[in-house]
Amino acid sequence: MVPASNPDVEVSDRRLLIRYGLIAAILSLLVLSLVAMALWQERQRYRERTSVATQNIARLLDQQTSAVFDKIDFALQSSQFFYASMLEDGGLDPDRLNRHLARQEELLPEVLSFRIADRQGMVRYGHGVDATALIDLSDRQYFIQARDQSGSGLFIQGPLLARISKQWAIVLARRLNSADGSFAGVVYVNLPCRYFEKVLSLASLGPSGAATIRSADLALIHRFPDTKNAVGSRNVSRQLSDVIAAKPEGGEYIAVTKLDGIERSNAYRRLGNYPFYVIVGLATSDYLDGWRQYAASVQGIAFVTLLIIWLAMFWLYRAQRDLNHDILQRIQIGKELEEANATLEQKVEARTAELSRANQELERLARRDALTRLSNRLAADEHLHEEFLRMKRTGSTYVLLLIDIDHFKAVNDLHGHEQGDVVLRQVARALNDSCRVTDFVARFGGEEFLAILPNTAGEAAWRVAEKMREAVSRLVLPEI
Repeated sequence: MVPASNPDVEVSDRRLLIRYGLIAAILSLLVLSLVAMALWQERQRYRERTSVATQNIARLLDQQTSAVFDKIDFALQSSQFFYASMLEDGGLDPDRLNRHLARQEELLPEVLSFRIADRQGMVRYGHGVDATALIDLSDRQYFIQARDQSGSGLFIQGPLLARISKQWAIVLARRLNSADGSFAGVVYVNLPCRYFEKVLSLASLGPSGAATIRSADLALIHRFPDTKNAVGSRNVSRQLSDVIAAKPEGGEYIAVTKLDGIERSNAYRRLGNYPFYVIVGLATSDYLDGWRQYAASVQGIAFVTLLIIWLAMFWLYRAQRDLNHDILQRIQIGKELEEANATLEQKVEARTAELSRANQELERLARRDALTRLSNRLAADEHLHEEFLRMKRTGSTYVLLLIDIDHFKAVNDLHGHEQGDVVLRQVARALNDSCRVTDFVARFGGEEFLAILPNTAGEAAWRVAEKMREAVSRLVLPEI
C-alpha cells in the first residue's frame, strides 16, 4: 500500500471523492428531476380536473340562468299577446289587465314586479303601482330602445336600482303596440339581483371558490358567496378583460379576483340568448390542497432515496480508494503526461485556426475594394480570365463594359476627396443594384469600373449598359 501521507495519493483520493460525489450529485439530480416532473404532471392533472369542473359548473349555471330568463320572456310574450287581444276586443280594461299581471307575477316567484308603462313611460299597471304617484321610466335605456325600435324583441338592462322597490334588479321588457301599430308602452319585469344567490349557490366551489354573474359589459350582478356591496361594479382583473376580448363566447383564465384578492382558476361562459356572463372560479389554495399532500409524501420518499444514494456512494468511494492506493502514483504520472499533451495539441490547434482565419481574411481583403465594397481589379482579372476560358470551352459569349465617371476630377477639386469618395460609393451601389444576378461588377481603378456580362451579346448587353447609365443618372447627391 502507498502511504496515506503521499501527496499523489492524497490527490488521487480527492479526485476519487469528487468523482463519486459527482455520481451521487447526478443521481440526486435525476431523482429530483423525476420528482419535479411527477409533481408538475400531478399539478397539471389537478388543474385539468379543475378546468373540467369549472366548465361543467359554468355550463350548469348557464342552463339554470337561461331557463329563468326563458320563463320570464315567455310570460312577457304572453302578456304582449294578452294586451293586443284586449285592444282587438274593444279596448283596455285596467282591472282585467291588473289581474292578468298579478297572475303572471304569482307564476314567477323569482321576480320583484310585473308591470306595464305607457307610451310616456309612466308605470300604470301592475302590483304595487300607486296611481297618485306615478313613476316615470322614460329615461330608462330599455324603454327608449323599445320606443325607437318597431320590432317585438326582448330588451334587457341592468343591473339598475328599481325606482319603486329600491332594489338592484335586471329589467326584461317587451314593446307594446297600439291597434294602429304605434308605440303604446312596455311590459316589463324586475328580476332582483339577489335572486341569483339561489342559482349560484347550487355550485359546489370549495371554501374559497366563487361564482359570479356579470352583464355583457362586465357590470357585477351577483356573486356567491359574497357580493361585497359591489353590484354594478366593473372592476375586474386584466386577465378577464383580455380573455373576453379574445374569446367573447367562453374560455378560461387564472387571475387574482379584485374583490377579495384570492387567486382562482376560472371558467366563463356567455349565456346563449342573453347578454350575461357566468363566471366560476375555484381557489388555487383549495384545489391544490390534495396536490400538496401528495407532494409532501413524494418529497419524503425522495429524501430517503437521496440519503441512500449518498451513503452508498460514500461506501463505494472508500472501497475504491483502498484499491487504488497501490497504483495511484503511476496513474498520476500518466494523467500529467496526457494533460500536457492535450494542452499542447489545443494550443497548436488554436494557433492553426488563428492563422487559417487570418489567411482567409487576407484572401478576402485582397479581392475587395475597401471604399466601394465591390470586387477590386485583382478579382476582376481573375473573373475575366475565367470567362475567357469558359468561352474557349463552350463557345459562349460575354461582354465587357468599361465604365468611367465623367468630370470626377472636378468633383475632387471643388468638393474635396471625402465627397469624391461619397460619389464613388453611390455610383458603385447604383451599378451593382442595376445589373443582373449573373453579372459581375468591380472597381477597376480610380473612377473606372468594369462589368462582365456572361452569356450576353449585342442588344442585351446594350440594355444592361443603358440600365446602369440610367441608374447613375438618377442619383441625387445634395452636397454636389
